[in-house]
Amino acid sequence: MFKRFSGKWNITFTKTQVACVAAGFLLYALIEISSAMGFGSGLSGAGLKRAAPGQGETTYELQITGLNKDEENKKIPVKIPVREKRYTKEEAKKIFEKIKPQLEIQMLGENASLLEIRKNLNLISKLSNYGIKINWETDNAELVDSLGTVHNEQINEAGEPVTIIARASDGTEEFTYRFHLMVYPPIRTAQEKAENEFLTWAEKEDQKQQTDDYLQLPNDYEGHSLTYSFQEDNSHRLFPFLGVFMALLLHVKVSTDKQNQEKKREQQLLLDYSEVISKLLVYIGAGLTVRGAWERIVAGYDSSVKEGKRKIRPVYEEMKKTASQLGSGVSESRAFGEFGRRCSLQPYLKLSALLEQSQKNGSRQLRHALELEMISAFEQRKNMAKRLGEEAGTKLLFPLFLMLGVVMAMIVLPAFLSFY
Repeated sequence: MFKRFSGKWNITFTKTQVACVAAGFLLYALIEISSAMGFGSGLSGAGLKRAAPGQGETTYELQITGLNKDEENKKIPVKIPVREKRYTKEEAKKIFEKIKPQLEIQMLGENASLLEIRKNLNLISKLSNYGIKINWETDNAELVDSLGTVHNEQINEAGEPVTIIARASDGTEEFTYRFHLMVYPPIRTAQEKAENEFLTWAEKEDQKQQTDDYLQLPNDYEGHSLTYSFQEDNSHRLFPFLGVFMALLLHVKVSTDKQNQEKKREQQLLLDYSEVISKLLVYIGAGLTVRGAWERIVAGYDSSVKEGKRKIRPVYEEMKKTASQLGSGVSESRAFGEFGRRCSLQPYLKLSALLEQSQKNGSRQLRHALELEMISAFEQRKNMAKRLGEEAGTKLLFPLFLMLGVVMAMIVLPAFLSFY
């Protein structure tokens, strides 16, 4: 970020850094604007706003100027609790009259009418819009309990009456509602009726045979022969599809890993190119032939790997193969050409072409060509290092914005919540 050239500091910024700074200033501006407009302060010409009935107490953090007589301009932080709003008697009466039709509709649940209850009721405990709490009672808890559960499996088709009492309160005033219901048995299909009757019979038989190790089921029931089997577990049928899916995933993984390895190999080849050129230039400048310089580089790499001083690098492995070819009698021109084709990158193809040319035209101009190539190689390496750094910064961009979102939520949400 800070670089020094010829005694002066040169400051550079990446796109990620600029984006973070801009986002910080943008959040600051938004909060300043909302504060200037009065959002989140809770202050108005009428004073501190109360929460709606049932929303609880609101605490405002204010800075008051003038409390201290000695220092009138000093701001003193004070926390002022403000109770929730309370209905007047007239307001509460109107609210209680208004919510009765809503209670009737909501408590029905999936039932069509209060005079035909066959399924569970929906007995809510609170009306948040009005800040009213409701307690439920019933005169027959065995048939309909205070939670709204209907136990109508054993009643007859004529039905049974039940009275539900709802006691609504806003914290001060209380109002009582009475709802008269008729509860009927659930509507069942022929299959459900037969199943229910058989389960009732099985329950009685289970009580009779409770001292036995097994419950004996009848072979005949109401004139019909019965057969029994456990429900099949068909989950294993998914295994072939899972196998195919895993095979596809494995194929994708192998392909992705291969692409990543090839990309990593190309990056390592490009990063090592300037090093290979500089070593060739040094050894050839010292008077060695191209082949001698090549073999000296390979020997130095082998000893460094064996001693654990450096890791295996693809370009030197390719150079080892070329050195083996030269040792087995392959011509230098052919060996260097195959080296460039195995690396299959433009810089190495150019290097192999220079080395092949030197075999035909002599090595007089090779040193000058390698010097020019070394300058180009170091420039390429610098550009590549810069690009890799930008890619790493881009990968960090998502977690940075995620952290920024968390900070924004921590700052902005309390302000807006205190306003509401």
